[in-house]
Amino acid sequence: MEFLPKRNILITLDERDLVHLLHVIAPAQSVMLSTDLMGMGDVIENDEETERRLVHASEFMAVGFVQLLRDQKIPHKIEIVKFAVDSDSVGSLVCKRAEQLNAAAVVLAKHNKGSIKEFFVGSVTNYCTKHCKSPIVVIHAD
Repeated sequence: MEFLPKRNILITLDERDLVHLLHVIAPAQSVMLSTDLMGMGDVIENDEETERRLVHASEFMAVGFVQLLRDQKIPHKIEIVKFAVDSDSVGSLVCKRAEQLNAAAVVLAKHNKGSIKEFFVGSVTNYCTKHCKSPIVVIHAD
């Protein structure tokens, strides 16, 4: 991943608010299981690479966010999800979690991939702006 400058994010909270942080990691491998041709589903294997990604994600969240939230006595929950990663799937996961939480807003970072790559690969941010029921706040990299 290329080096990107850190972004400062201002979120105003009061004692009623609970901050939920969701981080999705791609498993190193997944196995397709099917009982019939129409009933396919992914099963994520717990292999060394996936476990390494999980440890890295946990450290990233702890160093980058958890200690700051604890220091400020901000109530929070951390969720790290192993999930087959593509833009629509992750976007769907984010929107579904926001709906389950009845989130007041969803904050997403837009990663400037370029219009051609984004056209072919898609964008979690684009998916969420079109499908989430909660208001979306988009933070731009530039």
